[in-house]
Amino acid sequence: MSGIAVLYQWDGAPADRSTVERMIDVIPYRSVDGFGVWGNGPVAIGHAKLQTTPEASAETSPFVDETSRLVLSMDGRVDNRDELTAELNSHGHRVRTGTDAEIVLRAWQCWGTEAPARVIGDFAFALWDPSKRTLFCARDPLGVKSFYYFNGPGFFLCASELHQLFQDPRVVRRPNEPAIAEMLVRLPVDREETLFEGVSRLEPAHYLSVSARGVERRRYYDLDASREIIYRSDDEYSDHFLSLFKEVMRCHLRSNKGVASDLSGGLDSSSIVCLTEQLRHDGEVQLPSFESFTVPFETGPAAETEYVEEVLHKYPHRHTYLPPGMAPLGQLTAQVAHYLDFPDFPNSGCTDYTPILGNRNDLRVRLTGLGGDEWFSGTYLVYADLVRQLRMMALLRRLRIDRNPPVGFAPFPGYARTLWRYGVLPLVPDGLKSALRPWLRRPPELHPLVVPAFAARTKLLERLSTRRPLPRSRSFAQQDLFRYYFSGLLSYSLEMDARWTAGFRLEARHPFLDRRILEFAFAIPDNQRFRPGVSKFVLRNSMRGILPERVRLRYDKTHLTELYPMALIALGGERLFDRLNVVKNGWVDGVVVRRLYRSMAEAFSRRDPSYAENVFELWNIFALELWLNVVFLGISEPFKHVAETTEAAW
Repeated sequence: MSGIAVLYQWDGAPADRSTVERMIDVIPYRSVDGFGVWGNGPVAIGHAKLQTTPEASAETSPFVDETSRLVLSMDGRVDNRDELTAELNSHGHRVRTGTDAEIVLRAWQCWGTEAPARVIGDFAFALWDPSKRTLFCARDPLGVKSFYYFNGPGFFLCASELHQLFQDPRVVRRPNEPAIAEMLVRLPVDREETLFEGVSRLEPAHYLSVSARGVERRRYYDLDASREIIYRSDDEYSDHFLSLFKEVMRCHLRSNKGVASDLSGGLDSSSIVCLTEQLRHDGEVQLPSFESFTVPFETGPAAETEYVEEVLHKYPHRHTYLPPGMAPLGQLTAQVAHYLDFPDFPNSGCTDYTPILGNRNDLRVRLTGLGGDEWFSGTYLVYADLVRQLRMMALLRRLRIDRNPPVGFAPFPGYARTLWRYGVLPLVPDGLKSALRPWLRRPPELHPLVVPAFAARTKLLERLSTRRPLPRSRSFAQQDLFRYYFSGLLSYSLEMDARWTAGFRLEARHPFLDRRILEFAFAIPDNQRFRPGVSKFVLRNSMRGILPERVRLRYDKTHLTELYPMALIALGGERLFDRLNVVKNGWVDGVVVRRLYRSMAEAFSRRDPSYAENVFELWNIFALELWLNVVFLGISEPFKHVAETTEAAW
């Protein structure tokens, strides 16, 4: 989890080296193993070094090739390093140090703009090519590594974290109202915009080429929607997946120091912990140390301690239970002041992780189970595939199964609504949908939280109803996977997780979000994701003998939605929404906010699942208010009238 900082004066003026030095200074948790700044003429490049692989100790910061004069600053890991090294050497681009940074630099020498597509791993990098007077930047296909940039008059800035860019006084803080409007109605749709006008994120699977001619942005990687993996038996699918999963885990466990893993007791995190322990036992992975950690909840939908104990009984290893709690307001305020962004989600701030992750120098990697749900749980859009195939008996069986979803899954919407929305409507051609939309459904409605004038000014309804063109898919179920892969939600969630993990001087790694796992998941038939009453079928099948049977065969599912009302109540409850500057700004209707909060709190007190209907929007209003107060209004103690009477703390 290293850090990038680059200033390129494409107008030819000399780059101010001190600007890049300040950009590095504000991310000290990424420069534990050193930092460096290289400058020459219009370019200054900084690198904050946090070594997470054995080869990283040989890297310079940034990496400079004296022969070609190419300069690279990279946050990332190359997983197909052996294959790339052999291929590069065969093309005459000899890899000398064997570091991941050098492999990427040689790949650029060999393949130019095609280089990012050849790299398998998580990465974000900026490379200066003086012969072309071009700065080339790229981000991995899923956006595991963060990358922000600002293209100003005559200059270009890029960095690993958003707040680094504001170390240049030419980057002015202006709220980006369209992005704010999207956040008010839950989560971002756009994958490029940030909360600040003019500050952008580089989309996953894209590169930027910056020169005096301008900024060229292109996609370098696409999933192959036509690829199919077809076997004769379930065991062939599970054998393929297990072989692939082991390869991915070996890559993600390449670390120079200890590795820690989330362990919730769910299928995904348990699979990662158990496979890690088996690989270590079989001698396929060598680690200085391995441990896991859990935030135990005694009751409610997040209670999974019994399954954690099953894993620990089968694979005894160092494990820590961290007592649940809520991040205090002062902690959330400090996060906003530092990152100039929303504070952590409640499910990140549900305990004090410092005892296991903070103030330690023997850990460098944190593993998570993110991605398992998204790629392997199945989708309601399989109904449209069954209707199109005229498999009516199979459709009826699936409807009966889905009528009673496992604990933790969304409630069943009802037969008629489900069949219409997911079985019939997707079959209607888009052109016909547009013509019949007034009769097919009501026009999109504005969320009552948002002031109509603000929604009109930001064209919120148009933004929310805009559909991103998706690749032509072989099935509707596959198209639903594409929709999530291209969503702003995935990019934003990964950035927040990366930021949180980096704060502990660790690198976040997500094996289920590996490009190889992604390509496998998109190529298998939907019946390998879902069987009658069984989600994640291929994962469960492949983990036979590795996972404890009680974990492998559990069909309920936890969720952490209840942490959002718990956090809001602990932080002050309804009083949080008494004196909102987002109301004074004309963004939010204060009367509606308080009404929805009361409705949410009452439903939550009755354990009525309807509490979740607006709880994410309420959290985002709190987060936006905090951000507005700290970043733009200069209020160092926001919600002071509430904090004086509440005790939200770990």
